[in-house]
Amino acid sequence: MTKNFISYTFLLMAVSSCLIIINDADAARGVTVYDVSMVADRKARRLGDILTVLVLERASATKEAKTETSRTSDHKGKLGGFVGIPTRGLGDGISLGSGNSFTGTGSTSRSETFDATVPVIVIEVMKNGNLVVEGQRNIQVNNEKQTIHVKGIVRPIDITAHNTIISTNLASAEIVYNGDGQVSRQQKPGFLSQLLSWVWIF
Repeated sequence: MTKNFISYTFLLMAVSSCLIIINDADAARGVTVYDVSMVADRKARRLGDILTVLVLERASATKEAKTETSRTSDHKGKLGGFVGIPTRGLGDGISLGSGNSFTGTGSTSRSETFDATVPVIVIEVMKNGNLVVEGQRNIQVNNEKQTIHVKGIVRPIDITAHNTIISTNLASAEIVYNGDGQVSRQQKPGFLSQLLSWVWIF
């Protein structure tokens, strides 16, 4: 039994020595238990950290307008002799009437869906712990350039375990999408269409 006790003691000493060596090596590299936990938690929380915004935006608008105007007028009078001109056969009098009416209707509706992923950088850590983030993504395909700019305030509690956040959870969100290319130009009305739209107002 004494022999087993001695063997067990030597085993504990060997394990302790290994742990001491590992701790000394980590200390030499400046790695602490706190740092390891921070590495394991990939959520952005400090200035310069990066997280991904999942842009999921839906927008729709409908506008209708209707205008109706009408006007009528009647004029009656008696035609008597004038400079010796006989009035027999012309009736007792004459009546004039006029009228006009206008009815105009117009309606517009628009619905848009926009999905994208944009990496953003923490540019400010507020006193309450919220993060101000900002980022931009440029995409160019077949001479079509698309730019997506995102800025807003993030609550750390809204950041997922995958270090992402949905755009609807951004406070004071600024999401700007710009396109430049043949497709974007085709979506804009031409000069003649704009002129006709302006004239149609009147």
